[in-house]
Amino acid sequence: MKPVVIFDFDGTLCDHAYPDIGPLKPNVKESLQEIKDLGFDIHICSCRTNLEVSVTIFDRLEQLEKMKKFLDNNEIPYDKILNNDKPVAFAYIDDRGIGFRDNWKETIKELKNMI
Repeated sequence: MKPVVIFDFDGTLCDHAYPDIGPLKPNVKESLQEIKDLGFDIHICSCRTNLEVSVTIFDRLEQLEKMKKFLDNNEIPYDKILNNDKPVAFAYIDDRGIGFRDNWKETIKELKNMI
């Protein structure tokens, strides 16, 4: 089983524009491919599928389909889009987390240092 790296969708892979999807952030495709090449599975999650944001199952499915279409159209490598609640929060703190600061090169460097 490959180790999994989980990526937030809005604000990390694309700009915030909910309920629409903002433009793809620079270097996302190449960076996620590099992470795949390092042997990781890539999972994408988003508050878009949270019951506080997408109230009905139809809303949730619509948001999942929007995310999938966006990722596929932009040829972004991923293994899975998570369809469970990602809690709405101001910040996420995790002992395995990497803070994303709009600099993919530094993000990859931090990930490599964790290996």
